[in-house]
Amino acid sequence: MYKIGIIGTENSHALAFAKIINLPVNGKRLYPDAKVVGAFGGAGGDEASAQAIVDQAGAEFVATCTEDFFGKVDAMIITNRKGSLHMQYAMPFIEKGLPVFIDKPFTSNIAEAEALIAAAQKHGALLSGGSACKLAYDVQILQSNVQQLIASDNFISASINYAADTASEYDGFFFYAPHLTEMTLTIFGPDVNHVLALENSGTRTCILRYGKYDISLHYTKDAPASSCVLYAKNGNTFRNIDMHMCYELEVAAFINMLRTGEMPAPYESLVLPVRVMSAIEESVKTWHAVAI
Repeated sequence: MYKIGIIGTENSHALAFAKIINLPVNGKRLYPDAKVVGAFGGAGGDEASAQAIVDQAGAEFVATCTEDFFGKVDAMIITNRKGSLHMQYAMPFIEKGLPVFIDKPFTSNIAEAEALIAAAQKHGALLSGGSACKLAYDVQILQSNVQQLIASDNFISASINYAADTASEYDGFFFYAPHLTEMTLTIFGPDVNHVLALENSGTRTCILRYGKYDISLHYTKDAPASSCVLYAKNGNTFRNIDMHMCYELEVAAFINMLRTGEMPAPYESLVLPVRVMSAIEESVKTWHAVAI
């Protein structure tokens, strides 16, 4: 049995993940070999939200500090809304070599992201996490479409949007921006060279420059939906992006990592979105392209 702890219960993701792991569906648990056993609100959280994971998802205890999990868990989920809190809560478990899922944003700071990766590599800790949106079925279909268009020399460019709030109380742009950033890197690949970004009325429009094409990202503050347009020599493709089942897919990736000992993606895939978002922040301030 993989015993799992959760830190950062003020985030609704925490209860959602706990329910997916612990509660039966049609009388049968999806993961009978795993259980969320304890919860801790962490900074910005409260005991009531942690208690809800005990009351509603069948966890066994509410922790009052990080150390309460030591010796009681085999893996951790870190879900604080502020990415600036993730390093302090994830690092003690990474240093013990435990598998850790770190929710989006992985961090709100490049140096902290790199420090977590360095520690994971040193101690052999497996990591997963980031935005669940990159796992959406529509994102995977778009990725396949782009690969086929590039292989046939038909791809020209693309445009994609998702909501983000540059003034969020949870580390500003970094709170929601991982969704669009990670979807884009999944669909079009990690080989981004430069970023150019502008902001108008809370919405950011960004150009990601790849070797042979540019992709426009629209962090649309008030838009309720996400979609993508692929521009190609043989015709354009429009696709709405449905986020249904993203939580379930993210939990499945985490549990598979525990079972197989293999991470769903390389360490660098967790750091790159932080690099891109940091470059966007710098570009907005300077009105200049920023190298990744």
